[in-house]
Amino acid sequence: MIRVLELVASSRGGGAVHIRDLATYLDPDRFTVTVAMPEDRGNVAGADFEARGIAFHQLEAIAGLSLKPLPKLRRLFREKQIDILHCHGARAALYGRVAAVALGESRPRIVYTIHGFAAPHYAWTRRTTLRALERLLAPLTDAVIAVSEAERKAFLRTQPLPGERIHVVLNGIDTAPYCNVVVNRPEQRAALGVPIDAQLVTTICRLYRPRDFDTLLTAFTMVRAESPNVHLLVVGDGPYRQRVEALVSKLNLIPHVTLAGFRRDIPQILAASDIFVLSTAMWEGLPLTILEAMASGLPVVASDVGGIGEEVVHQQTGMVVPPRDPPALAQALLDLLTDSQKATAMGKRGRQRVYEFFTLERMGRETMAVYEGLMGG
Repeated sequence: MIRVLELVASSRGGGAVHIRDLATYLDPDRFTVTVAMPEDRGNVAGADFEARGIAFHQLEAIAGLSLKPLPKLRRLFREKQIDILHCHGARAALYGRVAAVALGESRPRIVYTIHGFAAPHYAWTRRTTLRALERLLAPLTDAVIAVSEAERKAFLRTQPLPGERIHVVLNGIDTAPYCNVVVNRPEQRAALGVPIDAQLVTTICRLYRPRDFDTLLTAFTMVRAESPNVHLLVVGDGPYRQRVEALVSKLNLIPHVTLAGFRRDIPQILAASDIFVLSTAMWEGLPLTILEAMASGLPVVASDVGGIGEEVVHQQTGMVVPPRDPPALAQALLDLLTDSQKATAMGKRGRQRVYEFFTLERMGRETMAVYEGLMGG
């Protein structure tokens, strides 16, 4: 039995969802799984793991260069006799590896999954510091998992890790919640405060700097000039919410944009939508929300950054457009809003693509193979 500790620095965002699904899938006859993360009012809670029979340990907030999480991590390593520490994201990888150093030769094998390594939204000093720390800690890293080919290339441009230690394991999702969702669209829309008869464009994301709402909302004003019966639904929360609200007001879009905040009924929201959009200015690993939208049968319009082009096949399952280009984003949305047959066909092909390449089962198998390879299996 291989004892695995899954470590993530926040319950907000895709990293926590990723480990919830991964931990649920790992074969209980081969792996004993423990999850450690702070509970910071994110979209995954400790109770979500416990309900699935997965041991959960709450950590102190992992922020800045605080040393508070280190003692508990070391105790967990010893008490659980951890064989593999799987760190998700740069902050978890920093703390996890520093905590493991104290155990010397008895430390666990370390796996680091990159979720947005390029991080161009970080200030130059922070980005430079993180990359320097990564170079120092690289010798402690037994395997790196990149969630997209774009992530693998970005990591190897700045890090000295031997190529054979890095594995591309594409993100996967549990498709079951998005299959054959039965929803009363008028009721669902009414509950969200969305016009029942509008063409509904939905984005689901954390509201923070990498999300390019300037481009999205500017493009949306262009779309409305050509197609006035369109409404934008923004699902998610974050530090940029007030900024987004101010921009919606400035562009006179208040009646036409709904900010729904954090929601758990994502499958139902997607089932009530017509198009999914994700506008990003800087970098993406392999966004789970795009996979969820594709699994729901929605055509996707997204910025061509990071691994998005590995998810969305341009003109086949949706449209990828240059980042920070409102006219291009507006035109892509209009192409789908004015051609329902094209939009429906793209949505169907997108759903099939998820089933072929982005399932939780495939991601789980490939991750377990990395674990067993490190343990000599």
